[in-house]
Amino acid sequence: MKLSGKKIAALMAILAMGGAGMASADSSTPVYALKGITVTANRQAERLQDVPANVQVVTAKEIQSRNIQNTAQAVSMVTGVSASQSVEGTVNLRGYSSKNVLVLVDGQPVNSAWNGDVDWNMIPVNNIRKIEVVSGGQSALYGGRAVGGVINIMTKTQKQDGLHGSAYVTYGSHATVNQGYNLGFRKDKVTVGAFYDSHITNGWRDYSATASLKKDKKDNYGSIAGYDTDSSGNPIIGNRGRKYVMSESYGFNFGYDFNDDQKLTYKFTRSNYDWVYKDPQTYVMSKGKPVWKGFLHNENGTSSSFYPSSFLGTKGWRAYNIHSLTYNDQKNKIHAHIGMTDYLKDGYTSPSSSVNPADSFNGKGTKTSYPSKSWDMDLNKRWTFSQHNLLAGVSYGLDKFDETISDINDWKSWGSKGSVTQKAGGKDKYWALYVQDKWAFTPKWTAYIGGRYDHYKKYDGYDSKNYTGKGDLHSGKSYQKFSPKLSLDYAANDNTNFYLSYGRSFNTPILYQLFRYSSFMGNNIYPNMGLKPETTDTWEFGLKQKIHNKTDIHADVFYAKTEDYIRLNKANNKHEFYENAGEAKTHGFEISLNQYHSDAWTSYINYTWQVGKLEGSKNYDIPHHLLHLGTTYNKAPWTINLDGMFISDRTEAGQESGHFKARDAYFLMNLSTNYQFNKSFGLQFGINNMFDRHYYDEDISNNHYYIGDGRTYYLTARYSF
Repeated sequence: MKLSGKKIAALMAILAMGGAGMASADSSTPVYALKGITVTANRQAERLQDVPANVQVVTAKEIQSRNIQNTAQAVSMVTGVSASQSVEGTVNLRGYSSKNVLVLVDGQPVNSAWNGDVDWNMIPVNNIRKIEVVSGGQSALYGGRAVGGVINIMTKTQKQDGLHGSAYVTYGSHATVNQGYNLGFRKDKVTVGAFYDSHITNGWRDYSATASLKKDKKDNYGSIAGYDTDSSGNPIIGNRGRKYVMSESYGFNFGYDFNDDQKLTYKFTRSNYDWVYKDPQTYVMSKGKPVWKGFLHNENGTSSSFYPSSFLGTKGWRAYNIHSLTYNDQKNKIHAHIGMTDYLKDGYTSPSSSVNPADSFNGKGTKTSYPSKSWDMDLNKRWTFSQHNLLAGVSYGLDKFDETISDINDWKSWGSKGSVTQKAGGKDKYWALYVQDKWAFTPKWTAYIGGRYDHYKKYDGYDSKNYTGKGDLHSGKSYQKFSPKLSLDYAANDNTNFYLSYGRSFNTPILYQLFRYSSFMGNNIYPNMGLKPETTDTWEFGLKQKIHNKTDIHADVFYAKTEDYIRLNKANNKHEFYENAGEAKTHGFEISLNQYHSDAWTSYINYTWQVGKLEGSKNYDIPHHLLHLGTTYNKAPWTINLDGMFISDRTEAGQESGHFKARDAYFLMNLSTNYQFNKSFGLQFGINNMFDRHYYDEDISNNHYYIGDGRTYYLTARYSF
């Protein structure tokens, strides 16, 4: 479904006209409202209205009322965010994937040391207290990865005295069963809590099996007669089957209040995430029987070969532990954090071409395992004097990964024995100093002036393969990066703020780009120890406006330019390698409007227009248009939410929309209804993709194409005490 600029403007006008003169004061403010406090943007508690950046907040109340099923979905309605609708869910902020967005859980970074991605399904959404999304370069305070912004996720901690708890159970389409339990106890100076959360689904048939076209001597191309094709014209010969996904998380927290101002908190989370495709199908038939191996030919001489493994997806396993220890001293304005993200299991198995369809596709395969660890420490202190609010801090971090590739006897088993064919690994670390001064030099003007110095080193690389990569893996190499930040905020009055901001941010090379050799279907990809960090300059100008405490408007324009962009050089597909040779640019504008019509009705709409260029050509990973809109009715005992999302077409030139492996435009509408029987018990019923839209898309982060799910239903029961 395509949406023209005129239709977008009309939709915005309809919501904007919905009652500018009506009363507000509803307690269930939409997640997108500017009202509230942020602690992420400048590492201190500030009014959202006064922060010179686009900061948006999602709370536990909105997550529950909208019956949100995963953390990626919780973030997806924020201005400038696009999230895939696949089982995994991925998040992009202003066109940046998780590799370029720093994601924190209770202050601990959870971007994988292996590839920088975030496993959103491994963050239990019903244990979230609050999410703060800060758009734009934030390296001046947060260092590497914070190029597109920072997403700070804060989990629940018991606030009331005594024993309290909650439970929920969800049943939905595709035999989806979600459940969660939370207990918290507080007495005197001690706070303890524990939670358990699990999500199980059989998914849907989201991935097609294709056979690649091979040109003949006459360079003829074409689809195979009788078969549908993907966006490049390759014949679709089957599908992988239903995708079974299991996500399980549990953990505990402990807090001790030394006094009213000083508190120590430890939080631990263990998450497991497994997936596998079930009951694959082949569309190739011979004499009424399914065919799993052979050749396809069409009239112009084009041919395609396929094997049983062509119909099977990978089987994956992930498990990590997050440790987070935080000390807060409000009196002396000291904050300290130390933590570790330990991917103790991360990888997948894939079948060989000789697996046996007659024996449930059992057989040999390959296991690829790449566990990783990240340690992080941060200490900062704040001083207030005269017109200045000064922050100074120090940070340290270390990442490492170790990859093992093995030929195994049973591709369906993680513990299957076999012979190791490759080992690789490496480390990087950094230490940093940062400072920022919030200077109120007039009653209306405030300047934020600061910067961060990072010393970054990559070292201890190894790979058992005999390759001819760039640089010496065994020798360390260091870089220094300074990330300045200057922002100006002009408070015209209590309800109107203008801001102008400039910041420089950087992103370090991903560890596998530095240290890992890989080969797939004859293509050899070599690491490059000499890769430098990418550097991005971001400019932003914005307006925040409140009108009679009924309407919130936020508008901004932004421009970002990345130098030393890391790309894969494919000049020789037998010898590909990563290099700092690219330049990337992104610019656009965002506008959001939140309207409080009455004590019962609120509405919101936000729109992002953005253009991305990569080495002078269009960056198809960045959608041109993003639109979110919706309305909420809240009058006891009912709460009803209607939310819509539009994303524009991102299909690359030379490919055809409306086919598998395209990235179609689509508009989805979701409905959630909640009925609260009493203070403790409520029921929720939700419909996702109400209009049953059919579309194709891709998870950019993991290069996973999928077929968008149709209409689905969810029923949830919640109990609390």
